Amino acid sequence: MEISDEKIKEFQEIYKKEYGKELSWKEAAEGARSLLGLAQIAYDSYKEDCFRKRKLKDHPKGFHLDDGKTYSCRICRESISNEQTWWDEGGIKCLHCQKALDKKIIPKSVCKDDESWYATWEFDYYFKIKSPTVRKLVRQGKLKSRTVPNINGGEHFELFLIKDNIGVLPEKPESYLVKDEQDRVHVEYKDVDVSKLLQ
Repeated sequence: MEISDEKIKEFQEIYKKEYGKELSWKEAAEGARSLLGLAQIAYDSYKEDCFRKRKLKDHPKGFHLDDGKTYSCRICRESISNEQTWWDEGGIKCLHCQKALDKKIIPKSVCKDDESWYATWEFDYYFKIKSPTVRKLVRQGKLKSRTVPNINGGEHFELFLIKDNIGVLPEKPESYLVKDEQDRVHVEYKDVDVSKLLQ
Protein backbone atom coordinates (compact mmCIF):
# COMPACT_ATOMS: atom_id res chain seq x y z
CA MET A 1 0.00 0.00 0.00
CA GLU A 2 1.73 3.15 -1.19
CA ILE A 3 1.31 6.44 0.64
CA SER A 4 2.50 9.80 -0.68
CA ASP A 5 5.32 11.69 1.02
CA GLU A 6 2.83 14.46 1.74
CA LYS A 7 0.59 12.09 3.73
CA ILE A 8 3.55 10.68 5.69
CA LYS A 9 4.62 14.22 6.61
CA GLU A 10 1.03 14.98 7.64
CA PHE A 11 1.04 11.84 9.82
CA GLN A 12 4.27 13.02 11.50
CA GLU A 13 2.72 16.41 12.25
CA ILE A 14 -0.51 14.95 13.65
CA TYR A 15 1.42 12.48 15.81
CA LYS A 16 3.66 15.21 17.22
CA LYS A 17 0.65 17.41 17.95
CA GLU A 18 -1.29 14.59 19.67
CA TYR A 19 1.53 12.83 21.56
CA GLY A 20 4.35 15.40 21.74
CA LYS A 21 6.85 13.03 20.13
CA GLU A 22 8.57 13.29 16.78
CA LEU A 23 8.53 10.19 14.59
CA SER A 24 11.29 9.33 12.15
CA TRP A 25 10.31 9.12 8.49
CA LYS A 26 10.39 5.29 8.70
CA GLU A 27 8.22 5.21 11.85
CA ALA A 28 5.73 7.67 10.32
CA ALA A 29 5.56 5.68 7.08
CA GLU A 30 4.91 2.45 9.03
CA GLY A 31 2.30 4.15 11.21
CA ALA A 32 0.54 5.70 8.22
CA ARG A 33 0.48 2.34 6.38
CA SER A 34 -0.92 0.60 9.48
CA LEU A 35 -3.59 3.27 9.87
CA LEU A 36 -4.53 3.00 6.21
CA GLY A 37 -4.68 -0.80 6.51
CA LEU A 38 -7.05 -0.54 9.48
CA ALA A 39 -9.21 1.97 7.63
CA GLN A 40 -9.39 -0.41 4.64
CA ILE A 41 -10.45 -3.32 6.88
CA ALA A 42 -13.13 -1.15 8.51
CA TYR A 43 -14.38 0.07 5.12
CA ASP A 44 -14.51 -3.46 3.66
CA SER A 45 -16.39 -4.67 6.73
CA TYR A 46 -18.85 -1.77 6.44
CA LYS A 47 -19.44 -2.52 2.73
CA GLU A 48 -20.01 -6.21 3.49
CA ASP A 49 -22.46 -5.33 6.26
CA CYS A 50 -24.39 -2.95 3.97
CA PHE A 51 -24.60 -5.64 1.27
CA ARG A 52 -25.95 -8.19 3.77
CA LYS A 53 -28.54 -5.75 5.12
CA ARG A 54 -29.77 -5.02 1.59
CA LYS A 55 -29.97 -8.76 0.85
CA LEU A 56 -31.91 -9.26 4.09
CA LYS A 57 -34.73 -7.14 2.62
CA ASP A 58 -35.21 -9.83 -0.05
CA HIS A 59 -34.63 -12.69 2.44
CA PRO A 60 -36.10 -11.43 5.74
CA LYS A 61 -35.62 -14.76 7.54
CA GLY A 62 -31.91 -14.77 6.71
CA PHE A 63 -29.57 -16.55 4.31
CA HIS A 64 -26.36 -18.59 3.98
CA LEU A 65 -23.05 -16.78 3.53
CA ASP A 66 -21.83 -18.68 0.49
CA ASP A 67 -18.68 -16.65 -0.13
CA GLY A 68 -16.20 -19.42 0.73
CA LYS A 69 -14.97 -17.63 3.88
CA THR A 70 -14.78 -19.30 7.28
CA TYR A 71 -16.73 -17.66 10.08
CA SER A 72 -17.32 -18.22 13.78
CA CYS A 73 -20.84 -18.81 15.12
CA ARG A 74 -21.99 -15.84 17.21
CA ILE A 75 -23.21 -18.20 19.93
CA CYS A 76 -21.21 -21.46 20.13
CA ARG A 77 -18.09 -20.07 18.38
CA GLU A 78 -17.86 -23.11 16.06
CA SER A 79 -16.00 -22.53 12.78
CA ILE A 80 -18.45 -22.59 9.89
CA SER A 81 -18.60 -21.78 6.18
CA ASN A 82 -20.99 -21.69 3.21
CA GLU A 83 -24.10 -23.87 3.77
CA GLN A 84 -23.24 -24.29 7.47
CA THR A 85 -23.78 -20.55 8.06
CA TRP A 86 -26.89 -18.51 8.66
CA TRP A 87 -26.97 -14.70 8.71
CA ASP A 88 -29.78 -12.42 9.84
CA GLU A 89 -30.07 -9.38 12.10
CA GLY A 90 -28.65 -11.51 14.94
CA GLY A 91 -25.36 -11.99 13.09
CA ILE A 92 -23.63 -15.15 11.90
CA LYS A 93 -24.75 -18.43 13.42
CA CYS A 94 -24.27 -22.13 12.76
CA LEU A 95 -27.38 -24.04 11.73
CA HIS A 96 -27.66 -25.77 15.14
CA CYS A 97 -27.80 -22.46 17.02
CA GLN A 98 -30.10 -20.91 14.42
CA LYS A 99 -32.54 -23.81 14.76
CA ALA A 100 -32.48 -23.41 18.56
CA LEU A 101 -33.30 -19.71 18.10
CA ASP A 102 -36.13 -20.54 15.68
CA LYS A 103 -37.58 -23.07 18.16
CA LYS A 104 -37.15 -20.53 21.01
CA ILE A 105 -34.93 -22.92 22.98
CA ILE A 106 -32.62 -19.94 23.43
CA PRO A 107 -33.70 -16.28 23.25
CA LYS A 108 -32.58 -13.89 20.50
CA SER A 109 -30.90 -11.75 23.17
CA VAL A 110 -27.96 -14.21 23.30
CA CYS A 111 -26.90 -12.98 19.83
CA LYS A 112 -26.52 -9.37 20.94
CA ASP A 113 -25.75 -9.52 24.66
CA ASP A 114 -22.81 -11.72 25.71
CA GLU A 115 -23.18 -10.31 29.23
CA SER A 116 -26.56 -12.03 29.70
CA TRP A 117 -25.27 -15.61 29.61
CA TYR A 118 -22.35 -17.94 30.26
CA ALA A 119 -20.96 -20.77 28.16
CA THR A 120 -19.71 -23.82 30.08
CA TRP A 121 -16.05 -22.93 29.43
CA GLU A 122 -16.56 -19.48 30.97
CA PHE A 123 -17.08 -20.97 34.45
CA ASP A 124 -13.45 -22.07 34.41
CA TYR A 125 -12.29 -18.85 32.73
CA TYR A 126 -13.94 -16.51 35.27
CA PHE A 127 -14.34 -18.63 38.41
CA LYS A 128 -11.94 -21.61 38.07
CA ILE A 129 -14.94 -23.98 38.15
CA LYS A 130 -14.21 -26.94 35.85
CA SER A 131 -16.81 -28.33 33.43
CA PRO A 132 -17.39 -31.62 35.40
CA THR A 133 -18.39 -29.48 38.41
CA VAL A 134 -20.68 -27.37 36.21
CA ARG A 135 -22.39 -30.55 34.91
CA LYS A 136 -22.75 -31.80 38.51
CA LEU A 137 -24.41 -28.51 39.51
CA VAL A 138 -26.86 -28.92 36.62
CA ARG A 139 -27.65 -32.51 37.66
CA GLN A 140 -28.21 -31.33 41.27
CA GLY A 141 -30.62 -28.65 40.02
CA LYS A 142 -28.47 -25.79 41.31
CA LEU A 143 -27.89 -24.46 37.79
CA LYS A 144 -30.37 -24.28 34.96
CA SER A 145 -28.97 -24.61 31.45
CA ARG A 146 -30.31 -24.31 27.92
CA THR A 147 -29.14 -26.99 25.50
CA VAL A 148 -28.76 -26.39 21.79
CA PRO A 149 -29.33 -29.80 20.16
CA ASN A 150 -27.42 -31.04 17.15
CA ILE A 151 -29.05 -32.58 14.08
CA ASN A 152 -29.10 -36.05 15.69
CA GLY A 153 -30.79 -34.75 18.85
CA GLY A 154 -27.62 -34.85 20.96
CA GLU A 155 -26.05 -31.86 22.66
CA HIS A 156 -24.35 -29.30 20.43
CA PHE A 157 -23.85 -26.49 22.95
CA GLU A 158 -24.95 -25.63 26.47
CA LEU A 159 -25.42 -22.14 27.84
CA PHE A 160 -26.58 -20.61 31.09
CA LEU A 161 -28.79 -17.52 31.07
CA ILE A 162 -28.31 -15.26 34.08
CA LYS A 163 -32.07 -14.60 34.11
CA ASP A 164 -32.68 -18.38 34.48
CA ASN A 165 -30.31 -18.48 37.45
CA ILE A 166 -31.19 -15.34 39.43
CA GLY A 167 -29.62 -15.32 42.89
CA VAL A 168 -27.17 -18.04 41.86
CA LEU A 169 -25.26 -16.77 38.84
CA PRO A 170 -23.63 -13.37 39.22
CA GLU A 171 -23.27 -10.78 36.48
CA LYS A 172 -20.14 -11.32 34.40
CA PRO A 173 -17.08 -9.93 36.20
CA GLU A 174 -15.81 -6.51 35.23
CA SER A 175 -12.48 -6.50 33.39
CA TYR A 176 -9.45 -4.28 33.90
CA LEU A 177 -5.99 -4.02 32.32
CA VAL A 178 -2.81 -5.00 34.15
CA LYS A 179 0.77 -4.30 33.05
CA ASP A 180 3.48 -6.85 33.95
CA GLU A 181 7.23 -6.34 34.56
CA GLN A 182 7.95 -6.52 30.79
CA ASP A 183 5.35 -3.79 30.10
CA ARG A 184 3.00 -6.34 28.50
CA VAL A 185 -0.66 -5.60 29.09
CA HIS A 186 -3.22 -8.30 29.80
CA VAL A 187 -6.82 -8.47 30.99
CA GLU A 188 -7.83 -9.55 34.48
CA TYR A 189 -11.28 -9.72 36.09
CA LYS A 190 -12.60 -8.44 39.41
CA ASP A 191 -13.40 -11.12 41.97
CA VAL A 192 -17.05 -12.13 42.07
CA ASP A 193 -18.81 -13.99 44.85
CA VAL A 194 -19.90 -17.42 43.55
CA SER A 195 -20.49 -18.97 46.97
CA LYS A 196 -24.24 -19.35 46.35
CA LEU A 197 -23.42 -21.44 43.30
CA LEU A 198 -21.19 -23.80 45.24
CA GLN A 199 -23.35 -24.22 48.39
